Amino acid sequence: MTVLDKQFMNEDVKELDLTQSIALAEKNKQYIAGFTQSMMKKPEQFALGKFPVFIKSGHGAVVEDLDGNQYVDFICGLGANMLGHNHPVVNHAILENLTNGILHSLPAPVEAKTAERLVNMIPNAQMTRFFKTGADANSAAIRLARYHNKKNEIITVGYNGWHDHFMYDTPGVPESLESYTTRLPLFTPPDEAKLFEAINQKHESLSAVLLSVPYNRELSQEFFKTLRTLCTEKNVLLIIDEVVTGFRLARGGVQEYFNVNADLVTFSKGIAAGMPLSAVTGSTELMNKLNDLQVSTTFGGEMLSLEVCDAVLKEYQESDYISHIHQLGKRLKDGVNSVAQSLNVSLKVVGYDCIPMFLFAPNPVEHVKMAEPFLAAMAKRGVIMRRDVNFICTAHTVTQIDQTIESVKGALQEMIKNGSLTVQ
Repeated sequence: MTVLDKQFMNEDVKELDLTQSIALAEKNKQYIAGFTQSMMKKPEQFALGKFPVFIKSGHGAVVEDLDGNQYVDFICGLGANMLGHNHPVVNHAILENLTNGILHSLPAPVEAKTAERLVNMIPNAQMTRFFKTGADANSAAIRLARYHNKKNEIITVGYNGWHDHFMYDTPGVPESLESYTTRLPLFTPPDEAKLFEAINQKHESLSAVLLSVPYNRELSQEFFKTLRTLCTEKNVLLIIDEVVTGFRLARGGVQEYFNVNADLVTFSKGIAAGMPLSAVTGSTELMNKLNDLQVSTTFGGEMLSLEVCDAVLKEYQESDYISHIHQLGKRLKDGVNSVAQSLNVSLKVVGYDCIPMFLFAPNPVEHVKMAEPFLAAMAKRGVIMRRDVNFICTAHTVTQIDQTIESVKGALQEMIKNGSLTVQ
């Protein structure tokens, strides 16, 4: 029996030894602005002092931290590691093509090969353009939309990246940009009517609606049907941000899952299973207008990421991974909700099966107050998770899901005992 097995069985559950992680964290503070490259990976996003800070290696759905502790991973590279860690398809694509170079002085054949496979997978896609991050792709889509219909304002739903027009209310962004962007939530059913109302009111100056589906609830086909009809009537482009949801809800993404036609779709994360790549897809008529724009990036043609993308998309096409991650996600959701109900506590897993969101309270402050000790209790039982949205990857197994449900039970019981969670 491994240490991880004992942790799952709630046997010999001890506080984590994070000595090396804490020591290296001091060096990060000294040399890396903001501690790490993504604000979502900061120690403060988890359970400060009681949660691993650095991951040294990973295989499948299991990772090992700097101190040798092992965990089943539901963070999955913030959703990018769709196939898990160290997947042979990814590794083979890199090793097989590494000696061809990384970035050529002219376009490489892999650009056309991978583009063809991508547009053949995505509904309504005829052309694509590659970038490196989700924010890059979303910004390119917005510039294209503004050029296409000669209107400047946008409506955004969800998090669409760190670029100025998405984060207009953060430090360092000119206040004048706020007038071009309206940010709306879709957390509750009444929010849908507010979105439709905003489109009706702003359509004369509204270029696009850029929508990332919420994770706390499932939208309906009827919602998307109404949104599509309204955007068409008002000459507003519908852009679906699939940076996170792409290749998770369905092979063809949100469009396939909800039977909706978008004008443009953006992808990242799962598109290359962890390699840095993003893309915008759309019709030939629309995408060709990028030729008129100053949208250019040196590393969009980086060959290893494109080779991995092609191999990963092929894996998606040939495997039954969608059924796998949805079934495991449902098993996790149902199991955790059953445990929480039996203990009479407020935790509930909501949203899409393959992207389970753990929610202790609708109020964010109250939720974090309980989520932090929960993550700490889960980590010492061999499971690392995010405070809210988590991810099922193809490497997760039924055994790991069932073990995680048992660990949730132990964690909640610990929280009840120490007073960090109240029985209702």
